[in-house]
Amino acid sequence: MIFIYLLFLMVTVQSQNQISFGRLDSLMKKIYPADIPGAALLVVRDNQVIINKGYGLADINSKEIISSDTHFRMASVSKQFTAMCILILQNQNKLNINDAVINYLPSLPKLAEDITIKQLLTHTSGIADYELLISKDQKEQISDADVLQLISGSDSLYFKPDSKFKYSNTAFCLLTQIVEKVSGLSYPEFIRENIFTPLDMKHTVIYEKDKNIFKRAYGYHLKDNKWVFADQSITSATMGDGSVYTSLNEYQKWIQSLWDKQFDNDLLNPLKPRAIIKKGLSYGYGWFIANEADGSNVYFHSGESTGFHNIVYHNPEKNFLVVLFSNCDDDRVSDVFNEIMNNLNIKLQGISKGKTLFEFLSNIYGG
Repeated sequence: MIFIYLLFLMVTVQSQNQISFGRLDSLMKKIYPADIPGAALLVVRDNQVIINKGYGLADINSKEIISSDTHFRMASVSKQFTAMCILILQNQNKLNINDAVINYLPSLPKLAEDITIKQLLTHTSGIADYELLISKDQKEQISDADVLQLISGSDSLYFKPDSKFKYSNTAFCLLTQIVEKVSGLSYPEFIRENIFTPLDMKHTVIYEKDKNIFKRAYGYHLKDNKWVFADQSITSATMGDGSVYTSLNEYQKWIQSLWDKQFDNDLLNPLKPRAIIKKGLSYGYGWFIANEADGSNVYFHSGESTGFHNIVYHNPEKNFLVVLFSNCDDDRVSDVFNEIMNNLNIKLQGISKGKTLFEFLSNIYGG
């Protein structure tokens, strides 16, 4: 009798997965046709892969199609990796996240002397946006070291450290400078040795000019109904805030490592709420945190940069993961992810009504 029940349960789950695959596959084919820049979608539910597939072109010129091995620029989804680098150094007793940042980066102005590493991690430092400090005459891409130099000339903070939340790309560019200073390695070397290689993420890399990227997706922008090559901008070379390139298959290994890891030291848990953004919404280390309708914790982040829009969402209690990477910076990713949430019956608390999750996060970044 038990065997019959388990067999029925297994057949039911397989049937539900097939229905989900059909709906999601049809949606993606409709929104991302085969002959234009597109996207890749991964959905895992109850540890079962529902869909893991690419749609559209990774490169218009070569006509290379997108697959689950195509490597996309992560934009701000990269911040979760930057945060983990800092936590690894904390675990190695090479720094303490409650340390003052100026101890590691002494060129920072005196007004920043009370800012801690933890406040950089949680967007509560009040430090200025480096993008607003870039000269209008700037032609070359800027680096994380350039960000430090720009901020070193800043004469004000947005608010007293730890008093508010304000999303900050600057903070994560400064974090890479701390990683390099403490470890003695370049940031790409450190993250490769401590995250990518141990997790067998063989082809995941930090963007470096003129370095080869395995099965690389190039970014595009829609202008006057034509797809225009738009792969890089002045700020596309900074590392800490958005330079990871990875694929669906390799990113899944990263998420699985978070699900598998037991964070015995609470200080090292990137998935624990650290800063309250508003009622029902918090920020950890590189992750936004909220609840589904049943009260279970969910973690998510999106990324926006020239040529790329991405969004990731996972619920460890349910072994549930949705990853959507796209090599085009239009609004389709927002609507598609919203449809995916509806199809999979995801009910998220703490998000403003009338906005998709992607739009909601975009407003936070701009605010």
